[in-house]
Amino acid sequence: MIINKILILDYSVDRSETSAIKRWLPLDLNVTSLFIDTKESFCDELINDDFTHVIHTGSALSITEVAPFTNKAVEYIKNARDKGVFQMGICYGHQLICRALIGKHAVQSSPNGLEAGWNNVKFVNSSTSLLGLRENETVWQHHYDEVTELPEGSELLATNQHTKIQAYINHEQRLFGMQFHPEFDKEAGDKIFVDDKSLREEYTYNVHDMIKRGPSFESGKVLFGFFLRMKA
Repeated sequence: MIINKILILDYSVDRSETSAIKRWLPLDLNVTSLFIDTKESFCDELINDDFTHVIHTGSALSITEVAPFTNKAVEYIKNARDKGVFQMGICYGHQLICRALIGKHAVQSSPNGLEAGWNNVKFVNSSTSLLGLRENETVWQHHYDEVTELPEGSELLATNQHTKIQAYINHEQRLFGMQFHPEFDKEAGDKIFVDDKSLREEYTYNVHDMIKRGPSFESGKVLFGFFLRMKA
């Protein structure tokens, strides 16, 4: 098997996730990206390719609704898990993996509403030694939905008061997921907040105050780097 042959499954409506993620990946990696918006996006032959690592991206879509590709994505995630492929989920992708492997009862609209901003998360259990992080770190958040149940054998890695499951790992099933977005640095993250009119108008967030904060570590470098080092 080719080591570190990467597949990015990009569920973002504006097709922004692939470029945000690729900037953190080594240039010598074999990286394929596919924009997913229909069931045809998941061709039946895709699972037969020899990808070692798959990244499921964030999206403006809600995991509580069935997208045109949902059933095919669920099938692919299950088959990839059974094949021993390492899978990383970010926000929507994290929720999609749990919906696929557990069921739709494992995800929900957050009872706490929207979480947006450069917010604190607490890294727990083995996460500080595993990832080389401090107990409290600041990451980029923008989500309405959440995961309520993890695949069997999972270890919680991060949490906060808004969303209990902020990150987890499952060594046996080769899963690594997070609710926050490691792909956005200070500049990219702030731009999204400034451009998002709904934050100001519908949710009455003070964007000026939001962008006063920033990440406490290079989340893309640390977390994508860790994922690519995951080996059988």
